Amino acid sequence: MKEYLKAQIKTDAAILNNAYSLDEIERFSKADYRWADNKGKSFQHRTVKKGDIYQFEFGKNYIPEMSYEHRGLVIGVKQKLLYILPIFSYDPNKHPDVFHPGDHPESKSDLFLLKGSEFSFITHDSVLKLNDIRTVSINRILYQHQGRIDPSSDTYKQIERLVLQKYFPNFYHDYKQGCQTIDSLNEQLKEAAKKIEFLEIENNQLKEELERLKNNINSK
Repeated sequence: MKEYLKAQIKTDAAILNNAYSLDEIERFSKADYRWADNKGKSFQHRTVKKGDIYQFEFGKNYIPEMSYEHRGLVIGVKQKLLYILPIFSYDPNKHPDVFHPGDHPESKSDLFLLKGSEFSFITHDSVLKLNDIRTVSINRILYQHQGRIDPSSDTYKQIERLVLQKYFPNFYHDYKQGCQTIDSLNEQLKEAAKKIEFLEIENNQLKEELERLKNNINSK
């Protein structure tokens, strides 16, 4: 109880000293209420899939961690733990460098631009935070958005590749090299198969020619 009162006094003093905006006070108050309200509840019973878009309560965190209520893209599910990439509003002034497969394909930015005209689950341009995978409880879900990014789509696959590059560059390099080696070996196999097919045709022609010669000799 002593530590709780100490924390409350510290928070109240910061509020009185205008350390927080009214918007942030409201947001972290909601976060605290939701935590207290959900802490003792059993896990939500819902089927969550990769590619789904949900509204999450991230709670209070340090900058530059994502905090409070935001959307997120589910990129992995492990029982009641979800692996998600946060989504937040795009501001060209704050985010001058963003990646977009069509408009900015050469960018190395950690932000993936999601255009409102391309995705049904957003009403305005937003960005996906590629370098901030969050592991969260399923109980942090507030509600599900309409629309999703299909894991079989080129966009989702590109997002996964970029995340691998951000988090595991050495692994991704080795993986890419391995894929290139496999592609090269597959091409060699195709070429070898063509040569074998050609040799089989040649062999059959020689057999036929030999058979004709034998028949000519026997007929004399």
